[in-house]
Amino acid sequence: MQPVVLKTKYAFHLLVSFLRPQVILDIGSMDGADSKRFARLVPGAQTVAFEGNPDNYRAMCADVELAAMSIRLENALVSDVPGSTSFFVQKPEADMTGFNRGTSSTRQRSLEGASTEEVVLDAVRIDEFVTGEYPNVSRAAAWVDVEGHSYGVLKSMDGVAGKIKLIHAEVETEEIWPEQKLEKEVLMLAESMGFVLLARGPGKVQRDVILANNLWYEQNRKVIQRILSVARLIGPAASRIVESRGWQSIFGRQSP
Repeated sequence: MQPVVLKTKYAFHLLVSFLRPQVILDIGSMDGADSKRFARLVPGAQTVAFEGNPDNYRAMCADVELAAMSIRLENALVSDVPGSTSFFVQKPEADMTGFNRGTSSTRQRSLEGASTEEVVLDAVRIDEFVTGEYPNVSRAAAWVDVEGHSYGVLKSMDGVAGKIKLIHAEVETEEIWPEQKLEKEVLMLAESMGFVLLARGPGKVQRDVILANNLWYEQNRKVIQRILSVARLIGPAASRIVESRGWQSIFGRQSP
């Protein structure tokens, strides 16, 4: 199919509400804000937030809303190579304002106004995590925001690719992090794992893509195309309505 160009996060919100996954994986969570949104969109799902930055993770552990929503927090990296892995934490200089807390990565990068601290964390594969922790799950979704490491995260899903129906991932068309895999390589890997590209964001160098399990897409093609059309026309408004009133408020009783 020809991918739709739109603001992908709103389309993902609608798609995940339709899918109603049993598990939602927020990989590279930063502060848990997306995890909270997913928990509201799909109240019955188990949301798991992976965050490598120890400072961000500690702040998330102190967030009473995350605890009240039973969102599971994991201070671990997701990678296709499990075990101890270096993680480069970006820290703002004392006089820096407006620092982005989500710029840390498995790949070292120099940012103006920030210093880098290397820490060693455990890395986990998603297929091993899901198989071990949620063996009976048949529908999962993933939100991937990992600063140049999307290829490794997708590759770690290989053993449970049939269970993961929907992925939102940040990709780059030009190298930002040294030796990273670019969008074309991520999409080739995704296709080999049985995913189809539904949509991409409008960015030139860095943008988000939405991938769907090909079988799930073919089984629900008409509804998914309708969702993408709605997202392109009124994505922000539709996302807010579905989050506050539920899927049926816009789309009726259709189910995956």
